[in-house]
Amino acid sequence: MSSISMSYTDDEPVIPNSLYELRPCRYRPTKDAWKHLSERDLHKGPPPSLVRIISWNVDYAEDDCIGRLETVLEYLRCHIFGCETGKAPEPCCVLLQEVNIEAFATILHDEWVKDHFIVTPSTTRKWPEDAYYGNVTLVSRKVPVVFAGILEFGCSGMQRTAVIVDVRMRVMESEGQDVLVRVVNTHLESLPSGTMARPRQLNIISKLLTEDKLHCGIVCGDMNAIMPEDKRLPQQNGLRDAWRKGDEDENGFTWGYQGKDVGKFPPGRLDKVLFVPRRGLKVDEPAKIGVGVQTQEGRFASDHYGLVTTVRVLR
Repeated sequence: MSSISMSYTDDEPVIPNSLYELRPCRYRPTKDAWKHLSERDLHKGPPPSLVRIISWNVDYAEDDCIGRLETVLEYLRCHIFGCETGKAPEPCCVLLQEVNIEAFATILHDEWVKDHFIVTPSTTRKWPEDAYYGNVTLVSRKVPVVFAGILEFGCSGMQRTAVIVDVRMRVMESEGQDVLVRVVNTHLESLPSGTMARPRQLNIISKLLTEDKLHCGIVCGDMNAIMPEDKRLPQQNGLRDAWRKGDEDENGFTWGYQGKDVGKFPPGRLDKVLFVPRRGLKVDEPAKIGVGVQTQEGRFASDHYGLVTTVRVLR
C-alpha cells in the first residue's frame, strides 16, 4: 500500500489518496476456486492489437441487485459479445461500477466469467472500509494483465475509488512490439455536493494515466457530470473525450430514461470514455448499450446505459 498526496488548488484532503496493489484472480477448475494469477499466465500467447472496453454503472440501489446483475452479464455475453454458447469473448475489459456488495458473488459464480475472465478485485474486502458497493473490472484472459490496483480517493465521502489494470497490447503497425496500456474504471463523487471532489478525483486519475512506463491510458466510468463546471474537467486535466458531439447532444446521454428516478432529475451524459491523447492511439467513439434491458420480472437492469468502445494502438 502507498499513500499518494497530490497538490490541489485548495488544501489537500485530510485523508490522503491511497493506492493499493491488487492481485488479479482467475478461476481454477481443478481447485474449484478463484486463485491469483501466476507469472506463467502473463505470457500465454501474443497480446491483442485491439481491446474492446465496456463501462456500465449497474445501479446498487434498485431492488433485486442479484437478478439485475445476472441480466447484465447475460446481456453482455449474448448480445454484446455474441457468446450465446459460452465461448470466449474477443479481447476485452468490462468495467462495472456500483456493484452491490450482496451481488458481488454473482460475478464469481457466473460460468462464462469463470471460464474466460480475470477479475479484480476478487473480494469486496479490497473496497474501502464500510463500502456497500464498488467497482469491479473483468479482463478477458486473452489480454495479459501486468499490474492491478485500487485507488481510494481521500477526498470522497462516498467511498469512491478507481480500479486500475495495466495490460499489454501489440502495436498494429509493428513487428512484435508490445506496449503497456492503463485502463482505469472509476466512479466519481455524486450529486451537487460532490462538485468540489470530482475535479480532485479526476486530476489524480489523469496523473496516473501519464506515468513514464505507460504508452497510453484510458479512464471510463460514471463521471457524474451534472454541473456546468464538470463539462470542462476532461480538458483541464489533459484528457480527450471519446464522444465527439459534446455534452448537449441527447444521443450521448446515459442516464435519466429508465429506473425509479425518471423525471426527478434531467437526463444527462454522466458516463464517459476519456483518454490521454497519444500519437497512434485510436479510441472509437463510444456507443450506448443496455437501452431498455430488463429482468424477466420487468425491472430495468440499471438506471444507467452502458458504453462500449474499442481501443487500438496503431504505432
